[in-house]
Amino acid sequence: MTLRREDWYELFVPSQGPPRALLLMLHGCTQNSADFARGTRMNEWGERGGFAVLYPEQSAEANSRLCWNWFMKAHQQAGSGEPGLLLDRTRQAMAELAIAPGRVYVAGLSAGACMAAILAARYPDFFAGVGLHSGVPLGAAASTLGALLAMRGLSRWGKDQGWSSPTLIFHGDKDNVVSVKNAERLCRQACQTDLTTREETLQEGGRRVRRGQFLNDQGRVQVESWVVEGLGHAWSGGSPEGAWTDPEGPDASAHLVRFFGLVGDKLE
Repeated sequence: MTLRREDWYELFVPSQGPPRALLLMLHGCTQNSADFARGTRMNEWGERGGFAVLYPEQSAEANSRLCWNWFMKAHQQAGSGEPGLLLDRTRQAMAELAIAPGRVYVAGLSAGACMAAILAARYPDFFAGVGLHSGVPLGAAASTLGALLAMRGLSRWGKDQGWSSPTLIFHGDKDNVVSVKNAERLCRQACQTDLTTREETLQEGGRRVRRGQFLNDQGRVQVESWVVEGLGHAWSGGSPEGAWTDPEGPDASAHLVRFFGLVGDKLE
């Protein structure tokens, strides 16, 4: 396997031949690309599933807390700002690795999840799947104050905005940074239309989980939501070697690659 470090990103390439897909992973505030890779263990999944992983990294010049600027209008549109930069770098990786269209996915944590939602909505035909861990609905903020209100679940949010890519949502019900209210709102944005709902309570990784699945007309899961009881603002089932992780609970990384079809259904 190969891990290449450049000025503002890391690129993981698996060892078993050309990668069959590309996963764009967007870190949260106060994180960098290496930290996010360690905490999610996504390189291990990339090696196992034969897919590449691209980790862009925010600069301190752009945001002192290393957050993606999802709450600023200049970074909420296609073709400009951070969405434009991220898409350009993703396209470069696709060309370099000969990744076919329709085999590109995006996921993020917190501010990274917010930016992932922007990318999914502004480039609707580009991403084959979206993963949002501890994120905020699209259109919920256009300023720093608005971002704080949105994170607490207190702001108005873009009910008329959304995207059509299959989406997996993770959130902790004890998250004191980003309110769990946002998980249900993200579900509504990702669903776009009325879908058949299937709900159940599971026990996984030592925690209870409320899982909702929203099925399209073909009976396929379009949106899947995991609300993890007792989880704070942290990547569920993550490695303690990374920041903003919790080793307990279902493994969010495993379920992401399962939901995207990058590995088989069996996660052991």
